[in-house]
Amino acid sequence: MFIKVEPAGFFMHTVKLIFDLDKPDTEDTEVRDYLAQHELEPRYRWDDKLDDSNAEVIQFGGCYLGSHLQSIGQIQRKAVEVELLSEVISPYVEELFKDNGLIQLSTRTGVINALVSEFHDESYFGSNESGELAVSLPQDEILKSAKLILNKYF
Repeated sequence: MFIKVEPAGFFMHTVKLIFDLDKPDTEDTEVRDYLAQHELEPRYRWDDKLDDSNAEVIQFGGCYLGSHLQSIGQIQRKAVEVELLSEVISPYVEELFKDNGLIQLSTRTGVINALVSEFHDESYFGSNESGELAVSLPQDEILKSAKLILNKYF
């Protein structure tokens, strides 16, 4: 999901939530559930193209969404943080499994998910040179925790 905020007149703005229908993001369902739970109805809804994918665009007035926009942004940020953590942690788990001759995908996924939960802390996140969200994890801590979690499985 992309959030696009555009000016719309004197001290007003329009908020568009753009959902990729061909490759849904992990936060899409949670955002849609949030909108439904808070009975937030878009002003407009239409289908569009996003690069080469089909997209659904829902548009709201900025004042109508109010503080809900911040909550939706937090849902999106949490999903991005989990994706970043998974990207950083996965190679360590893969190496650990390879070194131990293990191949069980469900166990590997369980270890990765447990590590993501353990390291999902604001202190590990910052911005890179481009201003994008980045994660920095201590390698020795990842390996130590991965081995402890793996020991629970075997």
